[in-house]
Amino acid sequence: MHVLISIQQRVPQWQIPEPAARALMARRPDVQFTYATTDDMRREALRTADVAFTWILGEDELADAPCLQWVHTSAVAVETLCLPALAARGIRVSNTRGVQAVPIAEHVLALLLAFGKQLPFLLERQRAARWAQAECAGARSPWLLRGRTLALVGLGTIGEALASRAAALGMRVVAQRRDPSAPGVPGGSAIYGPGALHEMLGEADAVVVAAPLTPATAGGCDAAAFAAMKPGSLFINVGRARIVDTSALMAALERGHLAGASLDVFPEEPLPPTHPLWRCPNVILTPHTSGFRQGHWDDVIDVFADNLERFTSGRPLRYEVQPGRGY
Repeated sequence: MHVLISIQQRVPQWQIPEPAARALMARRPDVQFTYATTDDMRREALRTADVAFTWILGEDELADAPCLQWVHTSAVAVETLCLPALAARGIRVSNTRGVQAVPIAEHVLALLLAFGKQLPFLLERQRAARWAQAECAGARSPWLLRGRTLALVGLGTIGEALASRAAALGMRVVAQRRDPSAPGVPGGSAIYGPGALHEMLGEADAVVVAAPLTPATAGGCDAAAFAAMKPGSLFINVGRARIVDTSALMAALERGHLAGASLDVFPEEPLPPTHPLWRCPNVILTPHTSGFRQGHWDDVIDVFADNLERFTSGRPLRYEVQPGRGY
């Protein structure tokens, strides 16, 4: 069995550290590993690899990988893999689902609390050395999460982690998922199907996008969706940038229909300094860091090592991707 480890990224946090790769290899001395740190090493190893532990694979590379049987991505999203071509060859695909669920859920809770406690406004006043006590009134009055309705677009591992935490703070949680007949989550009061997005948005005080990018979700948060949201509500995207019409979001913010928004994903990354999002009112922008946390690679390696054991012993893989769904 030949396993290729090839996770090179321009973002250092998503690039497998050498100690993590070495620790993985030490777990299975019976397996031949290639830890590829250059394009040439990757290309050479793909010619004989049975398994690829990577985050990206194109059709041109797949054509030169005749032995490949299984691809495991170190990420959750799979749009960087040539899924149709992999499926056509019967090559199995799995992802590292769940590893980022808790950090992203905590990130969203931090944002909800920051908006609720008027922190963006108060920090702005702090930088101006302005005592803003008297200004915290009317629309600037802090508000409670308790009793507010949180709407989740997507109810995978991130949505589930967020739902249970938001419910513990007294929020009412509603969610949209592909199959509304599937079990809900603790604290969830209503599950909506794909055709009921606008109905759900109209109930929400805060909307969080945590869905994968698929043909069904791409562009779903458009001008009509923002118009369906309650005046004064919040919008947060920790899913995929292409789910959201950024121009429509900015327009909803600028006319005051939305009270605030936060984005962790963008149509172009890094976001150019000239992009109007930087100057959009009442927005918190984070540079695609909601999933960052200490100990990330320890858990990623645990998931892959467990799946490698399953693969070599002929047992079902965890988090196997269904190419037809795109996740």
